[in-house]
Amino acid sequence: MTARWRWALVVAVLAVATAIAVWPRGQASTQTDPAVATPDVSALRRTAALPACPQQTGKGVLAGIKVTCMADGSELTLGGGPLLVNFWEPWCVPCRTELPALQEYAARPGAIPVLLVEIPAQSDEKSGLDLLGSLKVKLPSVWDPNASVANALGKPNVFPVTYVVAADGTAKQLTSPPFESADQVEQAVRQYADGSVTG
Repeated sequence: MTARWRWALVVAVLAVATAIAVWPRGQASTQTDPAVATPDVSALRRTAALPACPQQTGKGVLAGIKVTCMADGSELTLGGGPLLVNFWEPWCVPCRTELPALQEYAARPGAIPVLLVEIPAQSDEKSGLDLLGSLKVKLPSVWDPNASVANALGKPNVFPVTYVVAADGTAKQLTSPPFESADQVEQAVRQYADGSVTG
């Protein structure tokens, strides 16, 4: 082997060794800087002080769908009605008016239970808890990261949107514009609910 070939071999070995030394490792640390770590959702839940999600039974379009209760992070299996289901997002401006109207409606005698559903259309559970806490809205609320509830009810592509799930488990979308008062919510429920639902 000539001197030239020996030097070429040495250079090649050094190049390979350098490449191996700087090559990214599959076991690199995945820890994030604590300063930018995911916020403590448990603390946000305590601040929002949402009510526990009611255990549901019954049949219908929502029966068996699993979601996360935003009050405590527990898994909830949905059931039938009567139920008023409201889809909202933290970035939705009309939702900020509608959520308090829904809360006021839910406190009225004869109101059907209201369930708030946040799905991940440009948001996360943290931002949802932040908004509910700032608005002081205290309604049963669920996080539906797979949009299972939305898909079951027709996959809404605008927010807010509200559905009435009747006692027999069937669902109807309310065609009203975003609600601005509890009176509007009550009127819409009376109009769209079946005879087993009183407003």
